[in-house]
Amino acid sequence: MNNYWAFGAMRPSDDIVGDAAALRARLDEDGYLYVPGVLDRAEVMDLRRDVLTVLHRHGWVAGGEQLMWGVAEGIPVREGDEAYFAAYDDVQRLESFHSLAHRAALLSLMRDAVGDTAFPHPLKVARLVFPDNPEVSTPPHQDHPNNQGTPSLTAAWVALGDCSKEAGSLAVLSGSHRFGVLPLEFHLGPGNRQAVVPDEVLRSCTWVTTDVKAGDVVLFPSLTVHAALNNTTWGMRLSVDYRYQCEGEELSDMVLHPHFGRLSWDEIYAGWKSDEFQYYWKDLDYTVVPFDTGRFAATPPTAAQVQELGNYDMRVAIRHAAKRNAATEQPEGGSDIDHVD
Repeated sequence: MNNYWAFGAMRPSDDIVGDAAALRARLDEDGYLYVPGVLDRAEVMDLRRDVLTVLHRHGWVAGGEQLMWGVAEGIPVREGDEAYFAAYDDVQRLESFHSLAHRAALLSLMRDAVGDTAFPHPLKVARLVFPDNPEVSTPPHQDHPNNQGTPSLTAAWVALGDCSKEAGSLAVLSGSHRFGVLPLEFHLGPGNRQAVVPDEVLRSCTWVTTDVKAGDVVLFPSLTVHAALNNTTWGMRLSVDYRYQCEGEELSDMVLHPHFGRLSWDEIYAGWKSDEFQYYWKDLDYTVVPFDTGRFAATPPTAAQVQELGNYDMRVAIRHAAKRNAATEQPEGGSDIDHVD
């Protein structure tokens, strides 16, 4: 995904913030909105610190003065590994992680773009991406098969810190929302599946991306194809996905539970300072429908893909050893990780 010459630039929409008609028209045209500076930068960086503190406690990143750089330590872990879930469960417990979705500026933007009664799903997603781990970069996909419910569901993607293209910024296939739900196939990345994007869609649409800053938001409906660029820096690529829909629409029972369903809401809320955003969805109007596990099944992995999965851990260990050796030989002068406050 990192052939930057093949990408167009995301069109900023901060010039039309507050104009609901213009935002909805542009979202319908492009299949995404890139809105710089929606959230307070300091608050986003506070959440970054909270997440990195968790990851340091689990041995994923360096601490002390290096904490906010997110410098990765140890061998990368992959979604689905028990070591991954041990850290991810603690991220899910963070009050700051859940409350950011309710900030007035973000909620106002989503209601202008999606509808007057838009609200965030209880299920909220964090992406914790190790550097130099391209096999498991989030592949091209649509959110609808993973969330189901109303196709009007719209995601807000927020990077926790400045995120350049080299660090794994978001890429969107502009216009792809017009082509319906695409078939799925196996992939090593999150969810172990990716969208199969036909040549017709690739000819009609344009991949776009940009360097984002802390506080920027990219939003897109559930049929828009999107992916992460590969993280080629020395630091963790951290982001969150909050998904919104209007009252009165269908949602699947899955999105009423914490991501991966490993914790209860009571376990997540234990230790929170406020109950303002606890169980907030129970007073809202929506229709719950069952999540259909078979409706959007991916084609089974081939024998070659199974072998690829089996070789993954060995390749990661070899790369990590080479990187560690190279680091001991590097001259002084710093790192290529984006600066953070």
